[in-house]
Amino acid sequence: MAADTPVIETGGARLQKGQLSLPNCIALSAAVMAPVIAVILNAPAAAPNAGAGLPLSFLAAFIATALVANSVIEFARRLPSSGSFYTFVSHGLGGGAGFFTGWLYFAAFSMFAIGLFTANGAFLHDYLQSEWSADIPWWILSLVLMGLVFLLSIRSIKASVRVDLMLLGFEMLVFLVLGVIAIAKAGDGNTLHYFTPSASPDGVKGIALGAVFGILSFVGFEAAAVLGEETRNARHNIPRAVFGAMAIIGVFYIFMMYALTAGYKLNDPAQLKAFLGDATPFPTLADRYASWMTQIIEIAAILGLFSCLLAVQNASVRVLYSMGRDGALPRALGRVHHSWHSPYAAIYTVTGVSIVAGILLSAWLGSGITDVYGWTGSLGTVAVILVYIMANLALIRFFARDPERNVWRHVVTPVAGILALAYPLYYVSKPGQAHPYNLVPYLVLLWIVLGLAAYMYLRARAPEKLTAIGRALAEDEDDLAEGKLASAPVHAG
Repeated sequence: MAADTPVIETGGARLQKGQLSLPNCIALSAAVMAPVIAVILNAPAAAPNAGAGLPLSFLAAFIATALVANSVIEFARRLPSSGSFYTFVSHGLGGGAGFFTGWLYFAAFSMFAIGLFTANGAFLHDYLQSEWSADIPWWILSLVLMGLVFLLSIRSIKASVRVDLMLLGFEMLVFLVLGVIAIAKAGDGNTLHYFTPSASPDGVKGIALGAVFGILSFVGFEAAAVLGEETRNARHNIPRAVFGAMAIIGVFYIFMMYALTAGYKLNDPAQLKAFLGDATPFPTLADRYASWMTQIIEIAAILGLFSCLLAVQNASVRVLYSMGRDGALPRALGRVHHSWHSPYAAIYTVTGVSIVAGILLSAWLGSGITDVYGWTGSLGTVAVILVYIMANLALIRFFARDPERNVWRHVVTPVAGILALAYPLYYVSKPGQAHPYNLVPYLVLLWIVLGLAAYMYLRARAPEKLTAIGRALAEDEDDLAEGKLASAPVHAG
């Protein structure tokens, strides 16, 4: 070991408090949502059902997601921590429920990381081959990009979120410029009819089905919550970051969906038919109205994938770190680098799993841009929707006897959030889908069964860990007012 190599702390070190600002936190949540990738992939997926009603579908998804965001915001005001949902549900429903929430949430983000590892290399491979005739194997490109993610995440969360913020700003600006040009040149393609149910060929049902893909585009909006221990004035800034990221990206989605429908002139039946057969409608818009932007859009998509991978890595390792520090998973996962204050053991684990699983799954499913990305994304989406539902239930119980309980925020809104998530959950996991997507609900169920086995082991061998799950983080958080913590009901598992 070189003399200037920082010493690694094997226990007792903590994530560095107060190093992140509100814009840093917004950047993480926004990057996990990957807005550019979401509109590129989810607009064509929603189009067969929503038709010209795409803007209304994404508006409905925005409203549905806001119902879930209410639970994250309410919890983050009381329990800022790196555990996010794991900590929230632990305090609302007990250590057992908290364990399962962390178990599912980590699985979800692990799936996202695996899919993004393969998609980054595949997308860059296709771009280099088509534009520069350079045939570099996708897995080499993925390893290089994952290496950059690893170095950024282990060296500095602050540097990571700054990179995310810079890349996000560029990619969103590129697409906003395209959107403005498309709307300005759309002529009679501009109409508010796109915000009515009749714009969809299937009416309200078509809008609702399209909204499923809109909701999927918002998955990860809550990621800033995992930065609770590293953010200045966390009880105020984390809720603002969650709301700010969701609002900014929500407006971006609705604007881009309107630009797409107006620019494509989907009020013309012939154009709508052409649109439904177009797998890449945004490059089509660029070719139609601003051909000079076509390659810039491809570069923005590459940067968007990388930004998302970096954000997902940082979010998932903090949940794994929190569970390791609490003893719900091996305590070695809770180790923090003495000088860099990064959860290095969790970073090693997530990086290794992403690489090994990504290469193995590519050998099975294929190495195209969406082969692994689409399948692991479905697995992760089912798991994360279950986590959202658990959080809404936890919020209701957490505030049941709290003096600050508000019926609208703490009962009506979380119930509405659960109902809003029911259909997307069914749609993603419903039986009868093509192979290998038909395996998704069974694999999620298998993961839950494995979690049950781990939970039973903990309850038999170390029941005190279940009682303490999630609580140690909140009790140690300086930003958490003592009076608030004392009034928060904690239910043993």
